Amino acid sequence: MFAGLFGAVQSISRPALFGPQTSAVRTMAKLKTHKASAKRWKAVANGLFQRQQQGLRHFNRRLTPGARRAKHVPMLCTPAQRWHLQRLMPNAK
Repeated sequence: MFAGLFGAVQSISRPALFGPQTSAVRTMAKLKTHKASAKRWKAVANGLFQRQQQGLRHFNRRLTPGARRAKHVPMLCTPAQRWHLQRLMPNAK
């Protein structure tokens, strides 16, 4: 009963089933950068990533001047964040 059906499927040529086999199809996928992470983090020379401290836009009047100045120091990533950031931004060195 199914022999006719399977015979028909086997007689269809390979490109008809799987699309054109070009060199572009057979290559690996591109490594894509996570753009939100790339806008927030920057790679530094020692292999770590740094970002700016958050909370500098408004409601700063209540802070002491030293606390406000301390927020301008770049923050480095932790080892766990570094592991994730290297995968989110594969082209950052």
